[in-house]
Amino acid sequence: VVSKTDLHGNITYANQDFINISGFTEDELIGSPQNIVRHPDMPVEAFADFWRTLRSGKAWTGMVKNRCKNGDFYWVEANAAPIIENRKIVGYASIRTKPSREQVKAAENAYRAIKAGDKSLEIMDGRAVKRTLAQRFTFLSNLSLKKVLALAAGSVGALFAGIGVLAWLATTGD
Repeated sequence: VVSKTDLHGNITYANQDFINISGFTEDELIGSPQNIVRHPDMPVEAFADFWRTLRSGKAWTGMVKNRCKNGDFYWVEANAAPIIENRKIVGYASIRTKPSREQVKAAENAYRAIKAGDKSLEIMDGRAVKRTLAQRFTFLSNLSLKKVLALAAGSVGALFAGIGVLAWLATTGD
C-alpha cells in the first residue's frame, strides 16, 4: 500500500492497493488529508511522534490502525519518509505492509493503554516503549530556568529544615 502526501499531509498519490483496501475512490483520496483513513483507536501520541520524526527529516516506522470507508479497519506496518528535492522536504511517501498477528496484538494493547491514560508508555520513533523514571519528569523540561532554580532552592531549603528538625528532636530527647 503506497501513498504520497504534500507537506500538509494531503494525499497526492495513492496506488491501487491503497484504493482497494481503504474502499475510497482515487478521487476521494487525492487532495484529502491522509487522516481520512485514521481510525479513532489510534492514540494522538502516535501521530505526534510520526510528524515530529518526519519533519525532522528522518524516516518513521510504526504500527497503524486505519479505517475503511465502510467502517471496517485494517492494520499496517507503516514506513514513511520525507521526499527531499534540492535539500528541501517537499512531501512524504509511505509504504505500508501487512504486519504479523503478534505485532497487531502488541500495538492494540499498547495503544489501548496509552489512550486510557497510561503515562508509563510513550511512542518514540514509531514504537510504544516504557518511559524511564527521568522521562516521567518531563514537566520539568517545560519550566523556565528561573522556576527550576527556585524549585531546586526550595527543595534544598526543605531538606535542611527537615535535618534541623530531626537534629533538634534528637537533642531534646531523654
